[in-house]
Amino acid sequence: MNALSQDKVEFVISIAREVGESSLAIIGEELAENSEPQHYSELSMAAKADNSDVEEFAGDSAYQELVSVINGMNVEERSELVALMWLGRGTYSGTEWASAVSDARDASNDHTAEYLMRAPMLPDYLAEGLAMIAED
Repeated sequence: MNALSQDKVEFVISIAREVGESSLAIIGEELAENSEPQHYSELSMAAKADNSDVEEFAGDSAYQELVSVINGMNVEERSELVALMWLGRGTYSGTEWASAVSDARDASNDHTAEYLMRAPMLPDYLAEGLAMIAED
């Protein structure tokens, strides 16, 4: 990584974990309100979180902080953050880092934070991406 510091990525990971925890709390509240007995797997809960509207998190301070941090990054930093997520989820291998960053830069727009927040395992993907970069 040239533009993005490891400390900044680790900060994003920690905030994303907070957002994920609050998302699970929201889902838990919704499930508690549902009187029909149903079985929920981790996959179905992740799908429910993935399908939730971004607006649901508007009042969540951790979400707002994460959006602010990502939106405060320059284009190169945001591109590297997206590329890290792609590495971590297996879209690219560690040897394809330059291609991943280039493709992320080409896809860059004003909705990077929202795009990243829709990845249900964002903190895990970023951590895995960091580990892959460290190996090379």
